[in-house]
Amino acid sequence: MYAIIDTLDAPIARVAVLGSGAWGTALAAALRRSGARVALWTRRADLAHAIQTQNRNPRHLPGIDLPAGLRADTDMAKALCDADCVIVAVPCAALRQVARRAAGLLTRHRVPVLAACKGIEHGTGALMTQVLREELDRGTPVGILGGPSFAHEVAQGLPTVLTLAMPALNAASPDAGLARDFAHKLHRQLAPAGVGLELTDDAVGAQVGGALKNMIAIACGMATARGLGENARAAIVTRGLDDMRRLTVALGGRVETLLSSCGAGDLFLTCSSEQSRNTRLGLRLGRNQAAGDTEELAEGVACSVSVRALEQRLGLRLHVARAVRDVLHQHVTPERALERLIHTAPADQTKMAIAQVLTSAPKTTRETGTLRPAAQRQPCLHAQ
Repeated sequence: MYAIIDTLDAPIARVAVLGSGAWGTALAAALRRSGARVALWTRRADLAHAIQTQNRNPRHLPGIDLPAGLRADTDMAKALCDADCVIVAVPCAALRQVARRAAGLLTRHRVPVLAACKGIEHGTGALMTQVLREELDRGTPVGILGGPSFAHEVAQGLPTVLTLAMPALNAASPDAGLARDFAHKLHRQLAPAGVGLELTDDAVGAQVGGALKNMIAIACGMATARGLGENARAAIVTRGLDDMRRLTVALGGRVETLLSSCGAGDLFLTCSSEQSRNTRLGLRLGRNQAAGDTEELAEGVACSVSVRALEQRLGLRLHVARAVRDVLHQHVTPERALERLIHTAPADQTKMAIAQVLTSAPKTTRETGTLRPAAQRQPCLHAQ
């Protein structure tokens, strides 16, 4: 199920955003600008003070004015009090700890909890929604919010389209009604801030796309730094798409999801701009420079290692992940890693990957601003 919703449902009143990094602050700002009461939880008292008194996050979004009335708090219990929705925007490595802590502080039953981070948990190979399910109370609706989204643009109200992926959106789910109502309200809340929203019940495909694109961006950055040209970058992206396809299918997701904002859209943005931390890291590695502070923030570094657990369990070899791991941890030169990445695949692998994407994508139709699978029309997901 995949759709772009267009609805006039009432918006969400209270939102708690856990995590005051660039992305968490940007989401909080967008929601606040559209009228929601937003509480932003941060570990840092200095950031809470700056947001409250100066409407600024000088550490993560310097120079950007935040909307008045955005509440920042170091007390997670206060931030979560009476929330209608919780968005967890912390690094993947911290998600489990934060979700476990939040589980005991939520004051309302069955409040939707969304992860706004992209990656795979180190050691377990768990996707972010799996981490949420394991740590939150049984029956809590969970999902992922992803897509092409540079934080500073969202914080300034520039337009983008995100993907909301929730397994409960499946029509067969007993919580489908609750999930659809929540999705409508979230769309209504984000639209005035310039954020469109796609829906899918395929949380697997949405998360695989968001995680693997970071490694692909590192590889593209290395290729750019080595002067390999645009053709080589295109070959790397194609190989990366095939890695996404194979992992998505192996985990039970749908290839069509990779054609949405959380897949192709996010991949294009991350691989085509030096604003991406992962692309910048690739550039440094390709120039044989120390990774520096960029490595601490580039999600693709951690993902190249954490995805190894999935490769071993599923019997897969993800070629881009291997190339990035080789450069970062096996002292392989960027030239050698990229040469092997581009030239050693079976000749028909790319054709097979593209063919599967094209044949598996559903036909779509547009009615009153709605994009829906023609064979799976869900009246709850389009304009009433």
